[in-house]
Amino acid sequence: MALIPHELLRDRRFLAGLLLRLAAILLLVPRMQPDWSSLFQWDAPWSGDEGVDPLDSLYGPVMVALKAPFTAIGTLADSLLGTGHSLTRFALGLGLIIVDYALLLVLRGLYRDSEDRVVLYYWLSPLVLFIVYWHGQADLLPVLLTAASLLLLRRSRPRAAGAMLGLAVATKVSALAVLPFLLIFLWSHRRYRDTVPGFALACGAVILVLLGPWMVFATEMRQMLAAGGELHRVFNLTIHLGEGQRLYVIPIAYLLLLYGAWHVGRMSFNLLYTVLGTAYLVLLLLTPESGGWYLWLVPFLLSYQLRAGRSGVALTYGFAGVFILLKLLVAAAPAVPLLGLEPVPKGPTGLAPEPSQLATALLSMFVALGGILNITMLRRGFGENDFFGIARQPLAIGIAGDSGTGKDTLALALGGLFGEGAVTGISGDDYHLFERRGKLWQAFTHLDPRANDLEAFSRDALSLIDWRPIMCRHYDHATGLFTPPRLIRASDVVLVTGLHALYAPALRAQLRTAVFLDMDEGLRRFFKIRRDVHQRGHTLEKVVASIERRRADYEAFIRPQREHADVVFSLLPADPELIRDFDHMGPVPLKLRVRLRNPIGLDRLARLLIALCGAQVDVAPAMGSAAAEIVVDGNDVQPEDIHLTALQLVPELEELLARNPAWQTGITGIMQLVVLQQIAELAPKRR
Repeated sequence: MALIPHELLRDRRFLAGLLLRLAAILLLVPRMQPDWSSLFQWDAPWSGDEGVDPLDSLYGPVMVALKAPFTAIGTLADSLLGTGHSLTRFALGLGLIIVDYALLLVLRGLYRDSEDRVVLYYWLSPLVLFIVYWHGQADLLPVLLTAASLLLLRRSRPRAAGAMLGLAVATKVSALAVLPFLLIFLWSHRRYRDTVPGFALACGAVILVLLGPWMVFATEMRQMLAAGGELHRVFNLTIHLGEGQRLYVIPIAYLLLLYGAWHVGRMSFNLLYTVLGTAYLVLLLLTPESGGWYLWLVPFLLSYQLRAGRSGVALTYGFAGVFILLKLLVAAAPAVPLLGLEPVPKGPTGLAPEPSQLATALLSMFVALGGILNITMLRRGFGENDFFGIARQPLAIGIAGDSGTGKDTLALALGGLFGEGAVTGISGDDYHLFERRGKLWQAFTHLDPRANDLEAFSRDALSLIDWRPIMCRHYDHATGLFTPPRLIRASDVVLVTGLHALYAPALRAQLRTAVFLDMDEGLRRFFKIRRDVHQRGHTLEKVVASIERRRADYEAFIRPQREHADVVFSLLPADPELIRDFDHMGPVPLKLRVRLRNPIGLDRLARLLIALCGAQVDVAPAMGSAAAEIVVDGNDVQPEDIHLTALQLVPELEELLARNPAWQTGITGIMQLVVLQQIAELAPKRR
C-alpha cells in the first residue's frame, strides 16, 4: 500500500475507479483479449502456431517482457486449479491495472499543479475505461512509456527521455510518430538544442538493441513491422488520380503536421502537448476504425481539459461519448462468463431499423466534434504559448548605471540563469569613441554621451532585438584597446548593458525590462578610494578630484536614466560607520534597496523573501511617486533559497531559464529574483 500515496487512498474518485477496473477484469472478457493474450506465451510469441495471425498486432518485445510473468503465474494457477484460462485472464488484467495506475502517477507528475483533477479526468476517463476494459485494447504500456518520456524531458533529463521513448517504440511501433515532434521541440529551444544528439542517440540505441535482433532473425517480426494489421490502416485512405496512381492521405497529413510544428518555432511544453494531441487526433479521424489508437490521445486531451474550463471539459466528454456509442454500435461486446453471457457479435440487435444509417450519423457527428476539438485545442495552445513572447522577439533587458555599480556582475548573473547559448550581450563600453590613451579623454569623461557612439550602440541593439546579426568591435579592459569587429548573432535573450543603456528613447521602447544600478554616494567613494589609493597607488587628492570631475556628468547624463527604469537597485552600507575608514580592507556588509515602478506583486515578493530566504525586508512607498521600495538585508541568502522562491514567484520559469540555472548567493541572487519577477509581470503588457 506504500506504493499508493495517502492522498489517493483517501480520494473516493480513485477508489471508485480502482473498483471499476477490478470489476471489469473479473467480469468481462473482451473479444480482443483472447487474441492478444495468446500472443504472450513463452514459446515464439510472434509465431502463428496459436491460431492467431501475428500481423494482427504491432506489439514488440517490451510488451512481451511485461506480460510474460503475469501469463506464467496465471497459467500455472489455471493448471493447478483446473480453471481453464480464467486466472490467466485475471492475471493479465491485473497487469493492465498496474500499468494504468503507473500512467496515473506519471500524469500527476506531468501536471503537478492539477494533481487532484488528473484523478477525475484520467482515472475516471470514459475513454480509458471503455477502450481498455470493455473493448480489450492493450496500448496502455506504450502510452505510459511515451508519457514518461515527456515527464523526463520536462525534468531536464533528455537522454533518459530518449531511452524511454525508445522503449515505447519497442513496445509498439506507432510510438515513432512522436519522435519527429520531440526533435522539432528540442531544436526550437536554444537551451535544449545541444540535447538533440543525446536524446536521438539514446532513443535509437534502445530501439536497435530491442528490435534489431528480431528484425534480423524473425521473419514474422519483419512482416509484423512492415505490414501489421494496424499499420496498413495508415495507407487505407487514398485519393485516386487515374491511371493506377493514388495519393496516400495520412502520410501527407502527417508531413504537413510536422511542417506546421516546425513553422511554429519555439514551443512551450503545453503547446507541445497540444501539437501532439492535434496530430494524433487528425490522424485518428482519418482512420476511425482503429479504436486502440485513441488511448494515445488521452494524455494530451487531459492537458487540454486541465486548462480549458467547463466548456472544454464538456466538449471532450461529448467527443468521448459519441466515440463510445459508435464503438458499441459497430464492435462486439465482451463476454461475461460469470453470468453465462457470450460475446455479442458485431452490430446492434434492434437498436435501429437501419443500423448503417445510425452508424454513419454517429461517425459524422464524431468527426465533426473531433474537428471542433482540434480547433479549440489549437486556439488555446497558441494563445497560451510563449508567455514571454520570445518566438517573435528576443527578451531584451537593459541594464544602466554608473561605473562600478555592478552592471557586468548583474549581466553575468542573468546570463547564468538563461544559459550561455540563449544569451547575447551588447556592451556600451564597446562604443567608446577613443581607446584608453586617447587624448580626448582629457576633455570628456566616459559618462558624456559625446564620448560614445550612442547612435551605433542603439542601432546595433535594435538589430539584435529584431533577430538581425551585427558586426561589433570589443573594448578590451585589460589593454585599453579595441579588438577587430566580430559577428554577433541574436539569441533568445539580449542583454543591453552600459552607462547609457536607457539613454535613447527608441531603444528604451523595445526593452522588456529596464534596470538601473545605483550606489550610495558614501559607499561609492569608499570603494573607489580604497581601490585607487591602496591597489593602484594614486594619491587621495587625485582620486577625490577624479570623483568630483565625474559627478557633474553623472548628474547630467546617467542619473536621469533612473526615471525610465522598471527596477532601480541601490547598494547601501549595512554599517555606515565602517565606510568612513578608507583603510578598512575587509568585507563590507551591504543592503539592497529595490525600487519598483510597478509595485504590483511587491508585497508577495517581500513575504517570500522573509519566509523562504530568511532575509530581513522593510517595505515603504517611494518618496514622491507611485513606485514602492523595499530594503533587503540578505547577505546570507543561499542559491537554493533563491531557486525555491523563484519557483513560487514565477511559475512560467521553465519556459525561460536554462536547464541548470546558475543561482547566486546574497544580494546578487536577490537581484536575479527581482529581475525575473519583473520580466514575468511586464511580459504580457509589452509583447
